[in-house]
Amino acid sequence: MNRFNFIGYRFFGLLLIVFAITIAALQPDPRTVRLKKALDSFQVEPGMRIDLIAAEPLVIDPVAIAFDEDRQMYVVEDRGYPDPAEGGSPTTLGRIALLKDTNGDGTYDKRSDFATGLTYPNGIMPWRGGVFVTCSPDIYYLKDTDGDGIADIKKVVLTGFFATQTAQIRMSHPTLGMDGWIYVTAGLNGGNVTSPEHPDRPAVAFKQTDGRFNPETLEFQVTGGKSQFGLTFDAYGRRFGCSNRHPIMHSVIEPWYLRRNANLLFNETVQNVSKVEAEAVVYPVSRSVTSADFIPKLIGRSHAGTFTAASGLMVFNGTGLTPAHQGNIFICESAQNLVQRQIVQPQGVSFSSKTAYEGREFLSSTDEWFRPVSVQHGPEGGLYIADMHRKVIDHPAYVPEEARGGLDWESGKTDGRIYRVVRKDFVQKKYDRNTGLSSASSTADLVKYLSSAEEWERSTAHRLLLERNDKAAVPLTRKIAVESAFPESRARAVWLLNSLGSLDEVTLKKVLTDKVSGVREQGVLLAGSKLPEYPNLAQAVIAASGDEAIRVRFNSALVLGSMEGSQAVQALARLAAKDGADKWFRAAILSGIDKRMPEFLTTFRAQQNAEPVAFASVMKELGRLFGNGGSAEEARVLLQEVLASSGEAEWRIATMLGLAEGISGRSKEFGSSPKGLLYAIQGSTVPASDVAALDKFLGNVLAIAGDQTEKTRLRTSATALLGYTSFERSHAALQKMIVPNTPPDLLLEAITAFSRLNDPRGAAILLNKEAWSAYTPRVKSAVVAAVVSKPAFINELFAVIEKGAITGAELSSADRVRLMSDKNPEIGERAKILFKELEGGDRMKVYQEYKNALAASADAPMGKAVFQKACSACHTYKNEGGKVGPDLTGVKNQPADALLLHILVPNYEVLPAYQSISVRTNDGRSFSGWLVSETENSLTLRTTFGTDEAILRRNISSLSNSGLSLMPDGLEQAITKDEMSKLIAYLKAGA
Repeated sequence: MNRFNFIGYRFFGLLLIVFAITIAALQPDPRTVRLKKALDSFQVEPGMRIDLIAAEPLVIDPVAIAFDEDRQMYVVEDRGYPDPAEGGSPTTLGRIALLKDTNGDGTYDKRSDFATGLTYPNGIMPWRGGVFVTCSPDIYYLKDTDGDGIADIKKVVLTGFFATQTAQIRMSHPTLGMDGWIYVTAGLNGGNVTSPEHPDRPAVAFKQTDGRFNPETLEFQVTGGKSQFGLTFDAYGRRFGCSNRHPIMHSVIEPWYLRRNANLLFNETVQNVSKVEAEAVVYPVSRSVTSADFIPKLIGRSHAGTFTAASGLMVFNGTGLTPAHQGNIFICESAQNLVQRQIVQPQGVSFSSKTAYEGREFLSSTDEWFRPVSVQHGPEGGLYIADMHRKVIDHPAYVPEEARGGLDWESGKTDGRIYRVVRKDFVQKKYDRNTGLSSASSTADLVKYLSSAEEWERSTAHRLLLERNDKAAVPLTRKIAVESAFPESRARAVWLLNSLGSLDEVTLKKVLTDKVSGVREQGVLLAGSKLPEYPNLAQAVIAASGDEAIRVRFNSALVLGSMEGSQAVQALARLAAKDGADKWFRAAILSGIDKRMPEFLTTFRAQQNAEPVAFASVMKELGRLFGNGGSAEEARVLLQEVLASSGEAEWRIATMLGLAEGISGRSKEFGSSPKGLLYAIQGSTVPASDVAALDKFLGNVLAIAGDQTEKTRLRTSATALLGYTSFERSHAALQKMIVPNTPPDLLLEAITAFSRLNDPRGAAILLNKEAWSAYTPRVKSAVVAAVVSKPAFINELFAVIEKGAITGAELSSADRVRLMSDKNPEIGERAKILFKELEGGDRMKVYQEYKNALAASADAPMGKAVFQKACSACHTYKNEGGKVGPDLTGVKNQPADALLLHILVPNYEVLPAYQSISVRTNDGRSFSGWLVSETENSLTLRTTFGTDEAILRRNISSLSNSGLSLMPDGLEQAITKDEMSKLIAYLKAGA
């Protein structure tokens, strides 16, 4: 080859290379095309725009984000999700990424792996130059001390949070409250929490309730709340959470208030703010059918058109949207590819919310891979969204094994996006670290940011001032607390002063007269904590009990309950007379009268012009308190006072009922009387005139119970009281109510009254063949619950099962197992014979037999009768039925075999919240149900026929959690294969 040929070939080769490069340059970047397609898939509220600020490979599987004071973004990457379906070794793919925006344009362009080797991290919060990370069973503290973007400090500061459930149900969302504590969700789980740095401290045990820890001392406390994956505060420190089908829940009262009164049965802490379950409507634009549609345990959790995966909620108070958006709550719904906006309004001591508009969402996508899981404030005032971006977002543990192979659990494990939503005219400001908020900001500048219009600046300044604990901030912060143009800044400032140990009496008194009630609310709580230091504040707290704002009055009740003196009691009594109809208010008031019940009773009874419903409600609770914890003499005095009064029958009956309910748990202390518990309270040496007065009173009660012209509410209270008399006195009146035309609540109360009378003849009446045939499913369930709760009734129940009048399948598996293991060998052996087939059979075999018989062309309308017969006692469908189990409205998207599996094998997978708990009390009663709520003093069970039973812990002789569903096995004995096909067709036909 000559020299010229060689040069020619080289030149030609270069031309080919240039041509190839040119062609490649003309080809679209697949990644860019894909991201543009994702942006084009969004439908955002008019007037808004959505910006992509980070995407793969810069970020992968984001589930939570947080910005530090230098605007660096920490991203929690749950790369190992989903964790193994049936145990196995956890992965260690979880990471914390540190992203930086190097040119200040709002888009992040640099990444470092801040921390690796984590299992399933799910939450993050900056603190002292590092971050707290939630990763059950631990909370880590991670920090980079040498500036290389990688954490060189990695230590467990708290541990013991349960990690036995799937990664979907674990502690998460570390969030700084205005009080300086970091709050976390329980993840519908629990724990036995300790700190490795404080090995001398005892473990803090809790179940399904949220918690908080002090970031400096690492002390952990149990709080109110029952959140899964989502926790947020509003501008005035009120806390909200969410769980899958409960988009917004308000934590109304903390358990440390309720525990003040050991005799108080009330144990709730959470109020649903939004509509829930089948009424929690969403408007997806995608056609996503996720693996949730296969989840047997979630049967009835309307997967199309209602919330099924509510998570990552946040009260928005940034400036990047519009003033109308401030105070709204935004909730992620990853299963249906959207973010919903709800407008929150005060309602009593709590709140209610509604969707901002009908028929559309704040943000939705046609892209079924868009999986928004959490939202957050950011430095520019926008709404930041973490998109985990997966083809399948649900967990294989909740999918039948036979269906798992057909689902793609891997696609998306290399993807992830973070978006920001702002109004269309939003202009990104150039950030200057020298003049903007940063780690270099002076203390004086930070205090100024405390009064910023921007929520991220306010909250970040608050955190930094807490960390610095610089007393130079105090004078400036006092000025903010009383002069800032922003009430949310005034509220923050007063709490910050408290955290800095510098909240003085003068400032507090000014705060207590603030023109905005939200600020006054916080002032009342803080005044209560400062009473030992500033006793003169007592008068200000008492004055707050007359505030025009109900939440200020509510907080004053909480504080007054810990104050001594007759003035505090008088203020509580006035509040009870005005606001006592509200259950939260009653709890707040009565939690604070433990050692002064007689004084409170006298003061309350003297209130003039008390609201009638409030008066009756409070008197009933007072009766129960005296019954639960008063002395025998105090109980007798209350009983005689009711008998001597000529007041309205409603409050007199309510008080006597409350007293009887309380005393029933202490019957051994009061002895017995053949005429009933109320006579036992009077004692054996009571004058004949007092016995005659009680006879007359109960005669009137008997007449009211049977008077069909009286209000049902009053008749129901009277009927309940008959259960504390004698069988001879009351059975005839009660038996007349055991008929189909009796109002449902009254009929159920009559059944309960027969149970309380504890006479086998009552069980015979309830189980009478003619009566049984006329019962609705709910009433049948109530009768079964009543007869299994009393040992004296068990033989009557066994007899009717042996005769075939009732089938064993109509008892829940939990009840059958309890009877089979009864301490009385005669009961246990007889139960084993009756229930052997139900409890010893192969449930999956039954499922397969019925599965093969499913008819695709079954007549759906005819399934309604099957539903009413077999399901309506516990489940609601199309607004009809009971409230024991999940609402079945909207299950049409679930496959027929998944529905069948849950119906025939209810224990295949049971959420912790729906697991059956069996309780036996000291007076011989037995209850089965799922745990609604609990405190240190008491717990509440939702029974199989929909009633809530509150039980003091000291009255419990035994408690067991079977892990079983309340739903009975053996429904095939009551439903033929043909009927099953019709039932499933009916459920899948939809509303």
